[in-house]
Amino acid sequence: MSLFLFTEKSASLDNKEMNMFNRSGSKGTGRKILVTMGLILLWTLAVIAVVLAEAIWFAHPAVDRGNSASIEKHLVQKLNDATEDRRLGSAALVLVQGGKIAAEHGFGVANAETQSPVQTDQTLYIVGSVSKAVTAWGVMRLVEEGKFGLDEPVMRHLKRWRFPGSEAFGDKVTVRHLLSHTAGIDDGFGFSGFSPGEEIQTVEESLTYPKDTNSGEPHGVTVVREPGKAMSYSSAGYTILQLLIEEVTNQSFAGYMQEAVLRPLGMTKSSYDLDAIVSEDRAQDLAASYDADLKPHPHRRYTAQAAVSLRTTPHGLAQFVLAYTRKNPVLNEETLKQMMTPQRGTAGTWGLGQTLHVVNDAGGYVVGHGGGVFPASGAMMLVNPATGNGFVLMSSGGRGATNQLVHDWVYWETGKMTIEGRRQIFYDRLKGPVPVAIILGAITLALWRLSRRRGSLDSPNSNDSGGQI
Repeated sequence: MSLFLFTEKSASLDNKEMNMFNRSGSKGTGRKILVTMGLILLWTLAVIAVVLAEAIWFAHPAVDRGNSASIEKHLVQKLNDATEDRRLGSAALVLVQGGKIAAEHGFGVANAETQSPVQTDQTLYIVGSVSKAVTAWGVMRLVEEGKFGLDEPVMRHLKRWRFPGSEAFGDKVTVRHLLSHTAGIDDGFGFSGFSPGEEIQTVEESLTYPKDTNSGEPHGVTVVREPGKAMSYSSAGYTILQLLIEEVTNQSFAGYMQEAVLRPLGMTKSSYDLDAIVSEDRAQDLAASYDADLKPHPHRRYTAQAAVSLRTTPHGLAQFVLAYTRKNPVLNEETLKQMMTPQRGTAGTWGLGQTLHVVNDAGGYVVGHGGGVFPASGAMMLVNPATGNGFVLMSSGGRGATNQLVHDWVYWETGKMTIEGRRQIFYDRLKGPVPVAIILGAITLALWRLSRRRGSLDSPNSNDSGGQI
């Protein structure tokens, strides 16, 4: 009996110890999993921190500054790769060196129906907001001619439309404010245009209630803050300038720009009016409007012509770039200098119709403009007036394959990386080597922790269910 009681008591003790061991083992395993997860998290944060630091302080494109062949080879290779990988429908590149066109290249299929290639002196791309930079030349031409003053309220010249209601600031908006996006307008939307068969709004109707906005809530153009105090990018502001030009010249906007700016600068195949291009039997020259998946879409018409609708050849836009670097028949040197001067309220980032990208070696700026158009077209022009060097890039289709290239050119030209360029490099790293490094590091840490646990279990000093009483 005593032996039986002892055995039963021993078994009871063994069961309690086993339960304690199991609970202890479960807690230990849980702690080890948490530690492993914590180490993986620290590794992930460390990788991201290193990549961020590299993008901020050290990263730059693999180009040889001062060597024109180096930047050309770099850009051409990137565009060829994007086209071959079907990340791009078509594109065109023009490089200006010392006030002369140095290189022109076309990529991909320009016309989806005929499968014709891009021809830089014939293929017409829509350049989106680059249109604003060209429009600014037309506005400043009228300022030079004394048709209106740069700091004169625009409402003095408008009869077909006025700011709605009795706004406190509407009568204070000047041409300077509209050109520099400091008019206090809160539109915040872009224009996607009208597809074939849709009725196109008049300028007045668009300013009152636009029907073709592609972001934000559509609403009439209003001035919500005092002009000249802060910048707020506004395509609607350039539609007001479009109306101003028509009111002052008694011409259509597209007709005036053709006569006063495009033809004098050698942009003879360019137009803000799609119907004019079609009527001249040049529809076959229009670059296909590819979407992100490289599916072609119909070409669209725009009420907001001054803001987004210019269609031009890559060679034609290069002629516009050249006009910044030498005497031209449209604007005098003093006017151009004023256009490239930082405007009040822009934090030094905008002139009159020009983005001021980075400071050049002559105390001025590398200037230009970029633009994007629905569904997936884009363009960029840049010029450094101090060197006579410039950059023109147009594209259609894909998912941002050309985004980094403009920043690569800026670095080659100035030795400086733009903030957006560094941000783009960081994002590219996050999509490429960073996930690979994180995954490999996580696997290595997990295997290392597992090997340590097995080593602990195999140790003669480890606790196990075979211990003696």
